[in-house]
This record gives sequence, C-alpha cells and structure tokens, in this order.
Amino acid sequence: MTAPIKIYGPSFSTFVRSVMMACEFKGLAYEVTTEVNGEEVGFHTAGHKAIHPYTKFPVLLTEQGPIAETVAILHYLENAYGGTPLYPTDAFAQAQVEQWSGISGIYVDFYIVRKVLVEFIFPKGENGSVRMDKVEAALPKVESALAIVAEQLAEQPYLCGDDLTAADLILIPIIDYIEKADVGKPRVAEHANLLAYINRIRKEAFAKDILS
Repeated sequence: MTAPIKIYGPSFSTFVRSVMMACEFKGLAYEVTTEVNGEEVGFHTAGHKAIHPYTKFPVLLTEQGPIAETVAILHYLENAYGGTPLYPTDAFAQAQVEQWSGISGIYVDFYIVRKVLVEFIFPKGENGSVRMDKVEAALPKVESALAIVAEQLAEQPYLCGDDLTAADLILIPIIDYIEKADVGKPRVAEHANLLAYINRIRKEAFAKDILS
C-alpha cells in the first residue's frame, strides 16, 4: 500500500487547502501534518526554515526531499501521479492556467487574505482587537479582485474554460473564506456568477469536506 502524501502546514491555510483538494481530485491518499521525518516541527522555526526558506506553507514532504510553494507542488502531483488532469496539454491553454494561478495566488490572495482575512484571524489591534480601519481601507481592493475573477467566470464554468484546473484550486479557498466572512459575504453576492461558482464547488466531492 502506497504511503499517503504528506502535506506540512495548517489545514486552515488557503494554499494547504489547494493541495488537499488536488489530492482529493486525483484520488490520492494524503495527510496534513506538522511532523518532518517523524519529529514535530513548529511553524516559523529553524526546522520549518530547513524545508522552506521563508517559513511558509504548504510544503510537500517527499522521499526525495521537500517541495515548497503551491504551484510547484501542484505541478509535481500532476507529473508524479497523473490521474484526472489539472493542466491542459495545449501550450497556450496551459499558459492560461499558469497565468490565472499567478493572478489568484499573488494578487487576489494578497488583497483578500493578507489585507483582510488575516486581520480577523490574527488581530493585531489594541487588546487583540481587529483593526477595522485597516480592513475598511483594504475593501476597495477586495471588491476589485472579486470583480476581476467574476468577469473571468462570466461566460465559462471555471477560470480557464470548461474544465477545473490548478488555477481554480488556488482561487477556491480564497473565495470560500471571504464569502463566509461578514465583510465579504455581501461583496461576493454582488457577483451572481461568482457566488454560484463557489456554491457549486462546495458540493463537489473533492471540496465539500475541506471547505465545510
């Protein structure tokens, strides 16, 4: 029996969830762990830095060594395990997936997760309060990011066409979180197709347990 794929990081992380969904989508056994080589490794420690120079997650722990960064991990899973594809074979179509993986993982993530959601998850205000001034200042960029992905989804079911790809797996956890947040729910609802997209994904076998 093949050992489960080991994903280092917290299961609440959007990018960890992207990798979890990739495994579910491909039917691969996996586990989310904080152990490396059988030893507990705390986040943002020397042990964490040994597998990711910037102590980020996820990190895929393979027999050949660690693989850091979500896009690299998704490529590895595609090439090493096959199964239902997350990337098209056509060069232009593949570049589109790379493009929207970058847009989702860099810009959309930055404005929605780093600038807003993190303020609620790890509040840094006085006495551990949420800095609502920071949240309010970031909301126009959140609305812009939502509008951009909603426009991309205007005439197709997934970011890059008729089939789910790696780009969707990077975007999905971000939209799921912001739609559930008080400040995000009305903003996602302004884009009927984006709301329909995330509600449809939440029912899919590869995502429903992870996003629940």
